[in-house]
Amino acid sequence: MIEERADSATGWMTKRYVLALTVIALLACSAFAAFELVIAQQESTGAVVNISGRQRMLSQRTALFVKRMLHTLTRTEHQLYAHKLLQATNLLELSHEGLTTSSEAPGLPAEMSDTIRRMYFDGIEPLDTRMRAYIKALRAVAKLKFGDLTAETPEVKYILTTAPGPLLEALDLMVWQHQIEGERAVTRLHRLEATVLGLTLLTLMLEILLIFRPMVKQADTQIAHIAQISNELRQARDSLEEQVHQRTLELREAKDAAEKATSAKSRFLAAAGHDLLQPLEAIHMFTGMLDRMIESDRGHAIMHDLRAAQCSMRTLLRSLLEISKLEAGVIEPKPRPVALAAFIGQIGNEFWPQAMHHGLTLRVVPADATVQTDPALLERILRNFLSNAIRYTARGGILLGCRRRGGQIRIEVHDTGAGIPEAERRHIFEEFSQLDDPNRDRSEGIGLGLAISDRLARLLGHSLDVKSVTSKGSIFSVTVPLEDAG
Repeated sequence: MIEERADSATGWMTKRYVLALTVIALLACSAFAAFELVIAQQESTGAVVNISGRQRMLSQRTALFVKRMLHTLTRTEHQLYAHKLLQATNLLELSHEGLTTSSEAPGLPAEMSDTIRRMYFDGIEPLDTRMRAYIKALRAVAKLKFGDLTAETPEVKYILTTAPGPLLEALDLMVWQHQIEGERAVTRLHRLEATVLGLTLLTLMLEILLIFRPMVKQADTQIAHIAQISNELRQARDSLEEQVHQRTLELREAKDAAEKATSAKSRFLAAAGHDLLQPLEAIHMFTGMLDRMIESDRGHAIMHDLRAAQCSMRTLLRSLLEISKLEAGVIEPKPRPVALAAFIGQIGNEFWPQAMHHGLTLRVVPADATVQTDPALLERILRNFLSNAIRYTARGGILLGCRRRGGQIRIEVHDTGAGIPEAERRHIFEEFSQLDDPNRDRSEGIGLGLAISDRLARLLGHSLDVKSVTSKGSIFSVTVPLEDAG
């Protein structure tokens, strides 16, 4: 019953609150619209007054140019003022057309008032007729040649008597009328804005009286009800915590069982690695024997492909077994002092023919230093680096070298391959991660080399790093402590 009353009261207040907010939003939108109208009216008034004033100014400027044309002494001077007169006449005509034809020019009103319309078009001699006659006379004067223009020319007399007199007075009245109408419109909009503001304040007062005061009373009732519910929730929470604790124990046991199963699988693969490789070795031996028995070229070609497939299978299986051994934790590093010069040189000599076969150069820059590491595991890391460098480099060369960094030395493999996009660098040390290279032989690997290198480096306590620039190449490095820095 209490909950039904609370829901009823809450629903009643919510409806009034939504209604009040809707009214306030409408009033706010109305106020904004009124404010925008004020701005638009001010801009419109300014534009009209500006163009009307420019029209007045141009009427006097054209009369001045006509006067100067009467007193020119040379043909060149006459042509100069005639050109200026024509330009001013064009601007005058453009301004008049914009004010009288409801132009859509920026800032001009789409419609003129009745008063403005009467001033332009009604009466014995409306302003529109005067302006068009005046513009026509100006164009006629601008066309007169030097020597044909005199003070007795009818157009000249008309211009010099009309511009400073009746036309100027009519234009002044028009500017004044535009200003009056603009001010009246702004005053009306200000009144509208004040009305909207008053209605908004009234709505807020009603909202305080009819919504917020009842809401405070309802809140007191709700607080008491919430306190009762809190006690019930506390009891339910205690019971739920016990259930969560029990389920957590069950999940932990299931997780431990799964981890043991995974570890057992990895240990099995690591232990069975020799047995898994034995059939492949036997196939390799039998293939060699069969190759010597085949005489046709086609048969030798098939045997060559068979040997390549066997080599690829052996490499993939050894990679899988090596990952399994690392997961099972059966590989233990045996660090000892290693002379880098001979160590790096030997690896370079082994990979030099492979690089030459791919049309690449391989340069080795060893360091006269001794490091503390497991040579077999470090060799595996560098072999993976060099294999990838040869695999992903189409032309150019590869550099295997060393850099000293304090008490450490960094062994680097540089290549001039396609580089690694930044978005893919974070994934290259993950299992089965390969770059999207359509020209690469898919039988050469399944994306385990760098993953194995990463795990071996962590096992040795060495750090790996990669730097790459797309279309320029990559640098893979492993940092090893020097013997005398240990």
